[in-house]
Amino acid sequence: MYKPMSIVLISSLPYLVSLDGDFVFDDSEAIVKNKDVISESWFDPFYNDFWGMNIKSNLSHKSYRPLTILTFRLNYFLNGRQLSVIHFKITNMLLHISCCLLVWASFRHICSKIKSSNVDIAYTSALIFAVHPVHVEAVSGIVGRADVLAANTFFLTFLLYNKAMSNSSWICYIYLMCSVIMSGISMLCKENGITVLGFCLIFDILNTNIYNTNKRKASTIIRIVITLLSIMLLLYGRWTVMGGTKPVFKAIDNPAAFAENFFTRIRTYNYIYFLNGVLFLWPQWLCYDWSMGCIPLVENVLDNRNSCILMLYIYVLLIICNIIFRNSGPKKRLIMLAVCLIIVPFSPASNIFYSVGFVIAERILYIPSAGYCLLVGIGFNTLLNYRSQLICKVAKFMFLLLLLIYETRSWQRSLDWQNEYSLFISGLSVCPLNAKVHYNVAKVADASHHTEWALAEYKEAIRLFPEYYQAMNNLANLLKNEKKYQEAEFYLTAAIKHKPDFPAAWMNLGIVLANTKRYNESEIAYKTALTYRKKYPDCLYNLGNLYLEMNNTFLAMEKWFDAINLNSKHDLAWTNLMALLDNTGQINKALKIIPKALAELPESPSVNFAIANIYGKINEYEEAEKYFKKSIKLFNSKVQAIHYANLGVLYHRWKKYSLAEEMYLNALKIDPFFKSAQRNLHSLRKFKNK
Repeated sequence: MYKPMSIVLISSLPYLVSLDGDFVFDDSEAIVKNKDVISESWFDPFYNDFWGMNIKSNLSHKSYRPLTILTFRLNYFLNGRQLSVIHFKITNMLLHISCCLLVWASFRHICSKIKSSNVDIAYTSALIFAVHPVHVEAVSGIVGRADVLAANTFFLTFLLYNKAMSNSSWICYIYLMCSVIMSGISMLCKENGITVLGFCLIFDILNTNIYNTNKRKASTIIRIVITLLSIMLLLYGRWTVMGGTKPVFKAIDNPAAFAENFFTRIRTYNYIYFLNGVLFLWPQWLCYDWSMGCIPLVENVLDNRNSCILMLYIYVLLIICNIIFRNSGPKKRLIMLAVCLIIVPFSPASNIFYSVGFVIAERILYIPSAGYCLLVGIGFNTLLNYRSQLICKVAKFMFLLLLLIYETRSWQRSLDWQNEYSLFISGLSVCPLNAKVHYNVAKVADASHHTEWALAEYKEAIRLFPEYYQAMNNLANLLKNEKKYQEAEFYLTAAIKHKPDFPAAWMNLGIVLANTKRYNESEIAYKTALTYRKKYPDCLYNLGNLYLEMNNTFLAMEKWFDAINLNSKHDLAWTNLMALLDNTGQINKALKIIPKALAELPESPSVNFAIANIYGKINEYEEAEKYFKKSIKLFNSKVQAIHYANLGVLYHRWKKYSLAEEMYLNALKIDPFFKSAQRNLHSLRKFKNK
């Protein structure tokens, strides 16, 4: 009983301290912004890809994982229709624990023919799997649930297939069909789940006894044929779901796939295999993103990294020699199965069969790491078989030390995944040449109001990748906020040059041009943005602001109404619309839209403030006071002098002079040079003195 309990304990320890936190990195697109997670229909995930886009669209990523999305939906509904990070992370941790137990159960069957009194290979291998740091991305990153679910169903499939192998009656075919169905479920969690049937075939073949009876040989052949047909059927179904088209990736996602020179591609791919092996052996250098120049192409035969490729193949050759010359019988089969458990699940990510949309992805290594852990367990067992007591003691010490190091590293890495700030900063030391890492660091620096740092990181991202139009757009936004309009215009023009159909850049260019009083050019920029994105409420809102600057109040209101029709919760559009109706004396029209504004944005401080001003104009003092007070409370630390000053004016007109004086003084505490508050306070005191 202590074995499963110890696996549960050590597999959960690294993650217990990091269950709180935020949705980070890809979680935002796959969960927070994914309509399939929160929609009323439970069937939508079966029509869309992992990110919520129609799977047959040419723009789709083609990652079809509907069952994973359904588990996200369950988290959402079981938590009262709320997206709770801790709820999602606890689920991931529990799935990891269950997978560790399934790995242990699978290893017990794989190692069943190995007789060893020194160590339980299955148990020691499962312990290494439970704490390996390469798993942290899959467990702590919520979107990594796809890999953890695929792993659970992968090993369940294997256990069912093993049952089919061990039964000679008709029951074996029930187990076989259950294993095929489970492999299909695994594939619906993540694409690489289908590889389990390939591993099952190898396991079946390696465990086939040539001395079996004709009846057992026939059942083995039938089992293999059914499995092969099932693989073809599942792959055909997957291809059909994709609409018969492959996903389209960019060069920045996987630079080696786009290298023109064949040998450059091969060398780079092999170097990537070497790095994946390093992540197994010594997972110090872990990064959430390995794209965009993180691993430069191995273009030259004199590149020092070629020696790493040579080391990889020497290691592979040593394993082959070990299998052929030094081992026989059950141990030979065990080593071969461990190697196959690395290679087969990794094969879809190897770029051999088709190009993938990433360079290295640690969560892809979740299942293949089981094969590595099994090799470690075999090696540990081999050392303990030596007669030397010293070697046995050193081996035990090294094994415990390895467990401790892996456990500590996993704990440290899980803390990195708590929030985007720590995650993105951690990437700088591992991938300093990755433009996306610098881009993401710039975003968190900007969110933390470290403007100079954000500016420097955006510029570094552009230096590393001169066509990085998203970084140019974000950098221009920062420069615009700093009123550096000329430099902002330069970067926005560059962004549009690299991506002419970039609506956000066109809109931001319109804002910059409006701030430099080039209204006609600004209008053209806004309208260009709207040609590329017809339903663009932010652009319509800013176009309305432009028309207000041009004194065309009719068009300004029209554009704000258009923005609200597209996004009924557009705070700024509602605020500007009501303020304009107030300032142009269209009070009756304003009163008609107040109920709708409050229905959409009851807790918006700016909307409540605009409503208060409208009621104040028509001497509805009590209503005005209610909304002024509510807006000030909602503004909280962001309250400005004008908010208190306007409430002071209301009390002044209401003849509540003491309250009016108090509000004017509150305004002047925030801004001692606020002229209207100064004038009104002076006028009030002069009146009271009379």
